Amino acid sequence: MIPSVAQEYVAYYRVSTKKQGDSGLGLEAQRTYIEHFYQGRNIIAEFTDIRSGKEVADRPELQRALALCRQRKATLVVAKVDRLSRNTEQALVLYRELDERLESCDIPNLDKFSLTLFMAIADRERVLTSIRTKVALIQKVKRSGQWRTGSQAFRSGKASQSGTAVIRKKARQNTNSRQATALISRLWDEGHNYTQIAGQLNQDGFRAPRGGAFGAMQVKRLYERTLQKLPVEIDL
Repeated sequence: MIPSVAQEYVAYYRVSTKKQGDSGLGLEAQRTYIEHFYQGRNIIAEFTDIRSGKEVADRPELQRALALCRQRKATLVVAKVDRLSRNTEQALVLYRELDERLESCDIPNLDKFSLTLFMAIADRERVLTSIRTKVALIQKVKRSGQWRTGSQAFRSGKASQSGTAVIRKKARQNTNSRQATALISRLWDEGHNYTQIAGQLNQDGFRAPRGGAFGAMQVKRLYERTLQKLPVEIDL
């Protein structure tokens, strides 16, 4: 008689921010769920992404977990289904790719119907989270005046002395990347594009990180780096 081979499992965890990854916030809870419900099971590997949940293709550790599951015919396990994705279509594609070898601690006896139902709820929560975030930003604008829409004078090129004069003075004294980033963020919020911002930076005496003049691409990279450091999560 040929002995049966024990089912193999691959655990996948995801946290949305670098801060959560460093502190274990959320990550330890996910591990606790899986350790509780899969105690004694044959978990052959664990993978962790510190990424937002928007695009599964952008999560390298998830891709590694999926590849291992396909290779070993293992079952992918998550603590909560929204750690896999909050997009219904993406979750169903992964479910099919795994030949239905997907389990989640918050959905006992997971099948296509229950996955679709729970994912629809998670998808709606993602939309509601985005709405709450936008409302919070609007309230912050009302309280502190941050993230203001540019005035007509600024958009027409006749910027007032308030605001930009201070930044320009600091630029002459200290032309490092932090000061450049502050001006980039302000000009972008005022409605300027990357090319226009690069021209303003060069006019104010800034130099790109490698010492040359700023171009649109360098401005874009600095601005995107700023967005990655924002404390507010648009998508969880």
